[in-house]
Amino acid sequence: MIPRLGTNHLSLLIALKETGSVAAAGIRLGITQSAASHRLREAERRLNTPLVRRSSTGVTLTEEGERLYAFADRFLRELGRLEQDIETARSTGRDLVRFGQATYSRFHWLPDFLAFLERRDPTLSCDLSVGATARPLGCLQEGSVDVSTVFGKPTASRRFKWHWLGSDPVVAVMAPDHRLAGEAWVDSSILAEERLFTYPFSSDPGFEWETLVGPPSTPYRSVTTLPTPEAAIDLLRAGYGVALFSRWATRPELADGTLIAKPLGPEGLSLDWWAVTRADDPPDAPSNRMVAAWLDWSDYAHRGFDTLSFDAATGVMRKPEG
Repeated sequence: MIPRLGTNHLSLLIALKETGSVAAAGIRLGITQSAASHRLREAERRLNTPLVRRSSTGVTLTEEGERLYAFADRFLRELGRLEQDIETARSTGRDLVRFGQATYSRFHWLPDFLAFLERRDPTLSCDLSVGATARPLGCLQEGSVDVSTVFGKPTASRRFKWHWLGSDPVVAVMAPDHRLAGEAWVDSSILAEERLFTYPFSSDPGFEWETLVGPPSTPYRSVTTLPTPEAAIDLLRAGYGVALFSRWATRPELADGTLIAKPLGPEGLSLDWWAVTRADDPPDAPSNRMVAAWLDWSDYAHRGFDTLSFDAATGVMRKPEG
């Protein structure tokens, strides 16, 4: 079946949704108001369905228009990325892999990996996706990234393939002169009176704080929620409170001594980290070639996971149970 609408109609719906005006939508698309109105009427005629509601203040999308908008937004973004991939491969002779990392926008490990990737598979190039920080699996499913690093437990979805990278401690991070600096470990009973900075692990279902680390045995009395984990770093350095991090994410600060880390409980708590790809990607797809290089890098003179803080000193270089 040949679709009745083209990309020009879908682009108009996006512009109408975002501007609320036929005239403004036309300006955004570089066409006249008359041409935008004609294109809208043509789309409604082809579908025999009204797509907008008109009022004295502008236009809003009908239910059918909203459904088309949701599809158009995903489709045109993916089309743009595909065009970029093809152009990159043609101009550079390399396959582009779009990469996302859950929760943390900390990439101190990336230069070392890219140098290794250049030697390991010079036909690959890597591009970062900021949107995947909050939605690593959602972006992978939508196609806006090809590989996402995620922590926790694999989901039951058959859409993804999970490649285990390592297990890293979740630690309480604070300034070196913090009153708890002398403690061997901390838990919720010790942290109950502290200001605790929290942040969203991920907006994907199943990756909420309590799902991953469990509810506190003692309620925290002073909790400040920040939009990103990186927002806490400067506050922690200045001695304002405590925050929980995967240890590797604060490795630069731990290395230079501006922050210290304490295990959670006498036995500690660790989370498994995974490189996740789409299950239907063939073995020789750029995404799987990048993951293969990543796993090789982790074994290369023990430098890979050491750079990420997945090192033998943590005692957590083990395969996950089950």
